[in-house]
Amino acid sequence: MKFSTKKTLVAAIALTAVAGPFAASSALADDGEPSPWLVRVRMLDVQTQQGNDAGTVHVPGAVPVGADSIKVANRTQPEIDVSYFITHNISAELVASYPLSHQVQSSGKYIGGFQELPPILNLQYHFDGMGNFVPYVGAGVMYMRTMNVSLDGGALGLQQNNWGEDVQLGADYKLDSHWLLNADIKKTWVNVGLDNSTGGTILQLHPDPYILGVGVGYRF
Repeated sequence: MKFSTKKTLVAAIALTAVAGPFAASSALADDGEPSPWLVRVRMLDVQTQQGNDAGTVHVPGAVPVGADSIKVANRTQPEIDVSYFITHNISAELVASYPLSHQVQSSGKYIGGFQELPPILNLQYHFDGMGNFVPYVGAGVMYMRTMNVSLDGGALGLQQNNWGEDVQLGADYKLDSHWLLNADIKKTWVNVGLDNSTGGTILQLHPDPYILGVGVGYRF
């Protein structure tokens, strides 16, 4: 896999997010901040796009399928994420979920489905000065692992390990010193190789989902 310059920069940010908590935990305690740990539970609406590479899928004994006609269905599902505040304003967020199941269509016709596990690691900046309303922005890396793929009767498969990046905009509203409400939107970019029965990649699919979430959080 080749990272673009953009992907490399985002990956560096995310790696900083992983290392930061171990270097900054004592600083938070000295400043009298609340616990650096925040857990949120959200309901997600995963809205996939249809921007695949140009090309045609040729499967023996089947009608050729245009890549631009392949669409991964949207999905609604709960998730849990954990944030660690490196400083008062900067946090690292890990978004976890159980596998999401997607249906796949070609020209509006169902051709099978697959599951994917999409953890996301983001570095975030939280803004001050708006009372209980705390907006934030973030960016990071996404790993999409596909599994249980069944497309076109087994004639087509998907690349198993896929990497991408995302950007994020969200806001928390503090109900008290622990509980908060949250709304969040992420835009992700990820390429997934579409394989034939011999394991060779035919072309790249770009589901590039928008991920919209609303939920509640608890700051320990």
